[in-house]
Amino acid sequence: AAVIEEGRADPSLTGMGTTLCGAFSAGSDLFVASVGDSRVYLFRRGRLLQLTRDQTYSQLLADIGQIPQHEVSTHHLRHVLTEAIGVGSGKIDVKVRHLPLLNEDVLLLCTDGLTEMVDEEEIAGVLMRGQSAQDACQALVDLALEHGGKDNVTVLLGKYEIPV
Repeated sequence: AAVIEEGRADPSLTGMGTTLCGAFSAGSDLFVASVGDSRVYLFRRGRLLQLTRDQTYSQLLADIGQIPQHEVSTHHLRHVLTEAIGVGSGKIDVKVRHLPLLNEDVLLLCTDGLTEMVDEEEIAGVLMRGQSAQDACQALVDLALEHGGKDNVTVLLGKYEIPV
């Protein structure tokens, strides 16, 4: 509602929208929510796993079999969102996922400013270094900027210690 109201109050912002990803943990239970193409990843035992699914036209085309999955990230409609906060009727399809956390899991929340510029292999390489969360975030932002930085780059890391 706040995004819609800002768009109404300032004509230069008409039609603006935003994406969102978030995470909540309670003990070893992790809940992830997303709208749009901001992403949440889980880095577990050296593997980077995407927990969210982009809500874009290119992903929709892959889901219905019109294009192969490997073309989603390069398709000309990859930036056209099927869901965003602040556009349309105001009703949004928030995707929610629940999964268990393990000791030493690392959670990465990021905007497409990172994932458009830095591939998943490079992201995993940074996370494998075992740096502090602050240093790893800075390394990821720096990589995105070095690769062209065409969009804003937002990165957040959470490192978990789950008692066994």
